[in-house]
Amino acid sequence: MKKKILAILLSFTMMNCAPAKPSWDRTAPDTLFEAVNVKDTKKVTEVDKGLMKFLTFSTVVWLLHVLTTR
Repeated sequence: MKKKILAILLSFTMMNCAPAKPSWDRTAPDTLFEAVNVKDTKKVTEVDKGLMKFLTFSTVVWLLHVLTTR
């Protein structure tokens, strides 16, 4: 009984995970952004600036820590 249930579950999984048929009518994307479907926003917000300052400061502090402890 266990083998039968396992075989059914395995076959069900294989049928659901099968790759979809490719569409040959599509044209190739021109850019990487189109390929991964990313919308490029041009505006930079204050949150973005704050995040960049934080990441830059953290990187500098980490670099100084690594250089001074060796």
